[in-house]
Amino acid sequence: MKDDTNIVEIDNLQTHFFTDSGTVKSVNGVSFNIPKNKIVGVVGESGCGKSVTSLSIMQLVQSPQGQVVGGEIRFNSNDLGYTEDGKKICYDITKMPTKEMFNVRGKDITMIFQEPMTSLNPVFTIGYQLDEVMFIHYPNMPKEEVKAHTIEMLNLVGISMPERVYKSYPHELSGGMRQRVMIAMALAGDPKLIIADEPTTALDVTIQAQILELLKDIQKKTGCAIMLITHDLGVIAEMADYVVVMYAGKVIEKGTVEEVFNNPLHPYTIGLQKSKPLITSNSNEPLYSIPGQVPNPINLPNTCFFKNRCNKCVDKCNGCYPKEIKVSDTHTVSCYLYDKED
Repeated sequence: MKDDTNIVEIDNLQTHFFTDSGTVKSVNGVSFNIPKNKIVGVVGESGCGKSVTSLSIMQLVQSPQGQVVGGEIRFNSNDLGYTEDGKKICYDITKMPTKEMFNVRGKDITMIFQEPMTSLNPVFTIGYQLDEVMFIHYPNMPKEEVKAHTIEMLNLVGISMPERVYKSYPHELSGGMRQRVMIAMALAGDPKLIIADEPTTALDVTIQAQILELLKDIQKKTGCAIMLITHDLGVIAEMADYVVVMYAGKVIEKGTVEEVFNNPLHPYTIGLQKSKPLITSNSNEPLYSIPGQVPNPINLPNTCFFKNRCNKCVDKCNGCYPKEIKVSDTHTVSCYLYDKED
């Protein structure tokens, strides 16, 4: 169902990787929306499909090994206008030709990667790499205007000497400065959606807080939507308006940040919250960890993927994978414990 309040609608997305050992179902029927002007936090263990979902949105899944084999990623853009019945025309990114996606990627939808040093080219200056974004998407813009726009973006992300940084090479900047440059690059084309894939992973704690505060401030100033991928529940609680919890390639719970944190329903979500250390906890007590292991994505069970790690497992959990249960207008969970029909 198309909704003008969403910038992106992901519907039953399936992204698989074909290996010699078998088919890895990295993203296995994922559905959630990213509303306009909001921050959606996607959280889960390593390997749950968070980053592959984001790469699918960017059409950056490496083929032929990796392919989007099903589902839709609908991108609502003002560029295409409306149908006769007043509904906005959407792109389906999964079916968009590469040439058309080239015009969307880096302009309408941009991405901030985990490690800025590997995202920036070491042999070109910061100014050259930022200018390139504008030259690609606005080829008729004069060079003087492009440089002025780049300096403006560097100023926007809190870089105090933008002219100097403009002429610098990536290795001459600190990790925090490089990440600010990556955010400036993401903002250069005036995007409608920014995907931030664990943007603070390689940074120390004080710089992490600065970068997250910067992202939040920029979101308010520009009105863009942000898809924030992280494994840190504290970051989600501080930053996000909505939360999507993923496990083994599926969304197991989603809702507003208040709903998911104040009333977590899925045993996995509850386990994630219990795993986070508290300042008030006894230092002699061992940290809680969810028992067991994530199932092999090549050989997933037909039942609930979390069944063998769940302390609330009941007989009906031996049936087929649980359907999505709607708890409220915004809160859903995939768990038999909340299936009133049963």
